Amino acid sequence: MSATPAAVNNKVRQRLFRSRALDELPITIEHQRVYILPTRCGIAYLISLLLMLVASINYALNLGYALCFLLTGLFAASLLHTYKNLAGIGIKKIRPQECFAGQNAVFDVEVFNATDLPRYGIQLKTKYYATSVAVDANASSVAQLQKNTLTRGFESIERITLTSSYPLGLWRTWCYVHSDSQALIYPKPEVDAPVLPTQAMNSDGDKSIARLSGDIAGLRNYQPGDSQNAIAWKQMARGQGIFVKTFEDEASGGDLVLSLESTKLFDLEEKLSRLTAWIIEADKQNINYQLELNANSAAEQSDSANLTNALRRLAKYQLAS
Repeated sequence: MSATPAAVNNKVRQRLFRSRALDELPITIEHQRVYILPTRCGIAYLISLLLMLVASINYALNLGYALCFLLTGLFAASLLHTYKNLAGIGIKKIRPQECFAGQNAVFDVEVFNATDLPRYGIQLKTKYYATSVAVDANASSVAQLQKNTLTRGFESIERITLTSSYPLGLWRTWCYVHSDSQALIYPKPEVDAPVLPTQAMNSDGDKSIARLSGDIAGLRNYQPGDSQNAIAWKQMARGQGIFVKTFEDEASGGDLVLSLESTKLFDLEEKLSRLTAWIIEADKQNINYQLELNANSAAEQSDSANLTNALRRLAKYQLAS
């Protein structure tokens, strides 16, 4: 059965541009993956050689012939050196770094060279970022690629282009490498988030309002989400405004429960953003807390969370499969 025109077209596009991810790391750049063409400088160089040849023929300049042929040989030799500077290297692995939404996701790309020929001026490019790296003979180097993030979830590095114009800049060689490496992006912490809620888990595993105890340390302005038990009602009755009492000891005798409902918001992403700010603040204050995202899951309610695990749970919450 003969292939359809569409299938042939897709095969040609994949051969030329490698638009589909078919690579598995580690991968070595072999000759059939390498493309090479003259650069703009290379094209200008060829035009100059052509003009030089025409002038030499017109004026019968033997030295012009010799110089023209010598420079043509240099142009041809640089093609081989540029090609060999890229062919034979490879990518061993890509290590993504987790970050918050709005920050740049960083991907550490380990480039290896298993040959005796050192490689210079290797550029790694994506659609959004580019960096350069040099790799010694029988060694490896790490290059960092970055990608801007806007929302939580997984961010893919997509296609990487390895390119080089070393040594003379007359030729440009390149190849494409795909990777399924993805960086996990945490929700962006809410700016000026309210103070931590006072809901805690008692010894029986039931949620209760934390007991505010100790001497009053002072007053601060009320923020949405503050407990009504902490409001300074006397100052409010005097018309001085809405203030919240702060205490020297606000321990409840149990782990603080941070849940979607405790944020008192409606939008899911805003809820996760506030929870992110809360768990970061709880970690700074060394407050024991439990992150409750699913009321039907007892395991999630009872597991104590450290900062990294909690951020990962928030980042992955209700992501589309």
